[in-house]
Amino acid sequence: NSVTAGIVSAKGRSLPDDGYVPFIQTDVAVNPGNSGGPLFNLDGEVVGINSQIYSRTGGYQGVSFAIPIDMAMDVSGQLQAKGHVTRGRLGVGIQDMDQALAQSFGLEAPHGALVTSVEDGGPADRVGIKAGDVIVSFNGHPVDAAGALPALVGASAPGKTVPVEIWRGNS
Repeated sequence: NSVTAGIVSAKGRSLPDDGYVPFIQTDVAVNPGNSGGPLFNLDGEVVGINSQIYSRTGGYQGVSFAIPIDMAMDVSGQLQAKGHVTRGRLGVGIQDMDQALAQSFGLEAPHGALVTSVEDGGPADRVGIKAGDVIVSFNGHPVDAAGALPALVGASAPGKTVPVEIWRGNS
């Protein structure tokens, strides 16, 4: 058994291969073969499961990622109840807003997820979401940055109707 101390440097991080998990970024040493251990806070509570590193060499380079415990518990509950995990899907491509984009859309500050593409016949297309829309709220939760949207969408049940607030142009 071993333990390492680390600092959380960011929450809600997304990795190129996994958009549904809002990873906790830390400097805990996670190397191939030793992931899966708990990430504790200073009160001794488990706040995540150390999951992976993201590096060019495959070795630890000071950055690792943990799955937030609430997401791990949701997956566990779904596996126990249904034997598999389901996630909602919106069918859009998105990108972050920067100050220049926000100004061009008439927004005071950069927030939300800019829709760059909409899947033909997908859920977003069926309700009229268009490329160029900015998703600012999903199911009652504000979307501060594009990286927050996939986890919110994934947490919704497939087929469930949820409110989505968009900003379209200067309206």
